[in-house]
Amino acid sequence: MSCRFEELAIDCKNPVLIARFWAEALNYSVLSEEVGLVTIGPAEKSSLGPHPVLTFAQVPEEKTSKNRLHIDVRPTDCTQDEEVERLLSLGATYPEVDASDVSWVILLDPEGNEFCVLSSQQL
Repeated sequence: MSCRFEELAIDCKNPVLIARFWAEALNYSVLSEEVGLVTIGPAEKSSLGPHPVLTFAQVPEEKTSKNRLHIDVRPTDCTQDEEVERLLSLGATYPEVDASDVSWVILLDPEGNEFCVLSSQQL
């Protein structure tokens, strides 16, 4: 028996805002939206198989510490610097930590959730 990664559920204050940010960042579409819950994912089926969806659920509490789990993204058609600039223009910000000694760039989504932009080189 086995299982596959189907969905990443993310708690947030404003699901519409955060879902729109990640949909634009990942070239995803809104798949469903109801009060307090938005799900995004690929608009079209991929030849690489199913991709996980992201679900954003509204919660009353604020984020209080560093995420224990975060998203890593890798640019597919531009440099790392170009992708960082694009994500900043969508509303991402830099955290108040020095990460100059690593090959990835740490950013925060509009609600302060950490994520990393990897280099544009292939694995």
